[in-house]
Amino acid sequence: MKNTLITAFLSTCLISGAALASDDCTDPTVDWQPKERLRQMMLDNGWEVKRIKVDDGCYELKGRDRKGHRVEAKFSPASLRIIELEIKFDDSDDASDYLNLGNQAQPSSTSDLNSGSNTPTNKPKVTIE
Repeated sequence: MKNTLITAFLSTCLISGAALASDDCTDPTVDWQPKERLRQMMLDNGWEVKRIKVDDGCYELKGRDRKGHRVEAKFSPASLRIIELEIKFDDSDDASDYLNLGNQAQPSSTSDLNSGSNTPTNKPKVTIE
């Protein structure tokens, strides 16, 4: 009896965990652009591309930017728009090339914001370490 209950509990946990998992990108695969197009786009911007793979329905790119910082980025496979960017700086570097904190424009009205949050609409997630 105990074995049956334990098996049922573990099965329920596994099934519910799979139901909670979702993809970050939901573009239909017929609309996806080739990985080589993304690679060329990033090479044209001065990036060194080490790897492009599919993760959670998105293209995930690892490499270095034009200044040699390690970067990880997620792109929509259909539009090749950046969704998430992570930059790892050395101790001597800073984010001044990526963020202009001193001159950020404030939204002129609440219509420029997402339903009460202070985050502008349609902006990618950025992590700087």
